[in-house]
Amino acid sequence: MLNKIKSYLKSNKLKDFIIYGFGQVINIASPLLITPYLIYVCGIENLGVIAIGQSFAYILNVIIDYSSYILGVKNISLNRDDNSSLEHIFTTNYYSKVVLLTFVYLFILLLIIFIPYFNNNALVLLYSSSIIIAQFINPTWFFQGVENFKWISFMNILSKVIFIACIFIFVREKSDFILANLFLGLGAIIANSIGLLKIINKYNFSLKRLDIAAVKELLKKDLSFTISQLFFSIRNYSSVILISYFSGNYIAGQFKVIEQIVNLFRTYLQMFFKFSYSFVCFEIDKNLKRGLGIWKKINLLNLFFVFLLLVLTYLFSKEVLTFFKVDKDIFIQLQNYLQIALILPLLIGVSLAIEQLLFSLNKNKVYIKSTIFITILNVVGIAVFCAFYNLKEVFLFLLFIESLLIFIYSIILKPTFKKI
Repeated sequence: MLNKIKSYLKSNKLKDFIIYGFGQVINIASPLLITPYLIYVCGIENLGVIAIGQSFAYILNVIIDYSSYILGVKNISLNRDDNSSLEHIFTTNYYSKVVLLTFVYLFILLLIIFIPYFNNNALVLLYSSSIIIAQFINPTWFFQGVENFKWISFMNILSKVIFIACIFIFVREKSDFILANLFLGLGAIIANSIGLLKIINKYNFSLKRLDIAAVKELLKKDLSFTISQLFFSIRNYSSVILISYFSGNYIAGQFKVIEQIVNLFRTYLQMFFKFSYSFVCFEIDKNLKRGLGIWKKINLLNLFFVFLLLVLTYLFSKEVLTFFKVDKDIFIQLQNYLQIALILPLLIGVSLAIEQLLFSLNKNKVYIKSTIFITILNVVGIAVFCAFYNLKEVFLFLLFIESLLIFIYSIILKPTFKKI
């Protein structure tokens, strides 16, 4: 056992995780710095408006990503030693993203022109679209495939440093809340552009080698998968938009405070998913039984770690909300919401681990159907609970949705689990 521990501590995987984790720490830390400041300067209602813009951008980011962060990462991982194949995958994905970005901006303009709710928030949405441009440039999916975590960390750190600096320098009055998402996108655009140039120079890729047939094939072949990812994103990010629409920006701001705390754990869990996905795919592809064993070990250890952090957050929930500068009038109410919502990250950790296995085993069709069903149920349910109940019932419903998803996945993978 001692030899195994020593071997693990010296392994490249642990070093990569520390490097990758260090870069992701600022993704987790930046909301801790920014959110209390925004609440103090701009108010909780305007925090709700900022959250609407971010959620809107994050949902549309999925269209820009298309299949690059799941299928693209897998293809890069399996072809990491073939420079010609890497170039083809790289250029095909990026030219596909050009087409997708064009459609996304046309969609945004149509929403602003024809739908009053979006027209009223037009400036927020347009400034927030800088986040979409940043995601279009973002080469993290390629770095994940070749397991270059140093550059992923560099881009994360640089983008958030620019974002944080801009917030503290330029957001000084209540009306300046409109700039928050613009700065978030601007920081990422600068950092991601540097990363993209690094890849092009290192691998000597030529963007002139456009294969139109390959672009069309990718857009056609991965459409159903991307639709499922869009539904997944709607499930994750539409809650605050629905709450704002049915209950107003002030209630949306309250929800955002709790969601921001939950998202600290979600960000970490997604980081872990992305870090481990490439080599889990690689190991399962080489040897199914060994790969399943590795998948089980790393995810159980990770869930145990998350559980300990959630217990600490529960015990110090009062101090956490005090840090976020929550008003005394709603303090007890939000503390109750938070204690319920802290169950959610543990469930998300389980569902993400199972999704990782689904993708590794090429069970994409099952994932697509499950995601579409769960998302429709989630959107309808939140709309109903917002219209007739309070935020407490909304959080309880979110727990039910995540539990139902785990149950569905478990039934699908029951034969696979027997092989572990």
